[in-house]
Amino acid sequence: MFINKVNDHISLKLPAVTDADAMLELIDSNRKRLAEWLPWAKSMMAPSDEQKFLQYGIEKMARGDFWFAIILVDNEPAGMIDLHEFSHDNQRAQIGYWLADQYQGMGVMTLCLNQLEQIAFDELGLNRLELIADVANKKSRAVAERRGFHQDGILKEYLLYNGKFHDVVLYSKLKSE
Repeated sequence: MFINKVNDHISLKLPAVTDADAMLELIDSNRKRLAEWLPWAKSMMAPSDEQKFLQYGIEKMARGDFWFAIILVDNEPAGMIDLHEFSHDNQRAQIGYWLADQYQGMGVMTLCLNQLEQIAFDELGLNRLELIADVANKKSRAVAERRGFHQDGILKEYLLYNGKFHDVVLYSKLKSE
């Protein structure tokens, strides 16, 4: 089991299918808030759903098309962080993350994003990271801004979820920044 220690309390753990029950429990207890921004939260209902996602992620990671980790706070699952939408030709990927309510407001995600940036730039050889956040998702946007991501623009009606189109902010950060 690979553990990347962020600090004395926070770690990033590469997922295994055996993590499905613990992750589903965390999703269940945060489903209402997660579903506000993340459409998958409404359909991740059974242990088999989470097992399939974890197996899918592990397989994509083995091909170099995905990278993800479970965020642990004091060895307890607290959320996830990932790199997706890889463009190997252009050395870029997009970042996604979510964090359970009880761990928000403590700087956990900001620290994890810092660690992910190091992994992406130094280990995976990426040059550009992108982060897309709903314009109304102030917490997610604040994390990006605290980590020095700059706003590249607003993408109008870019994502369709919860029955309507949403404007999103495109943030980016370069290895050289």
